[in-house]
Amino acid sequence: MYYNQKESGKRIAKLRKGRGLTQDQLAEKLNISTSNLGKLERGLQGISIDLLIEIGFFFNVSTDYLLIGHSIPHYNASKDMDAMIAQLEAMKKKL
Repeated sequence: MYYNQKESGKRIAKLRKGRGLTQDQLAEKLNISTSNLGKLERGLQGISIDLLIEIGFFFNVSTDYLLIGHSIPHYNASKDMDAMIAQLEAMKKKL
């Protein structure tokens, strides 16, 4: 399982504390109740997509990080295409 509510909540709390914000201050900035934020941080409540995105923007972190603790590697098609082109050019020279 990738998503763990408690761990996700801990990451949000760590980001908040790293900015020196109280739960009241962050809740106000996110336009949610302090109670709601507390439940998110303790992993007692899931997070909506909209709030997830808003928290990501606020802390300048990816939603991947908030949900699973790290970024998901992305497939780099251009690197594979460059390798194929190089192989084709090498084959063409042999002809």
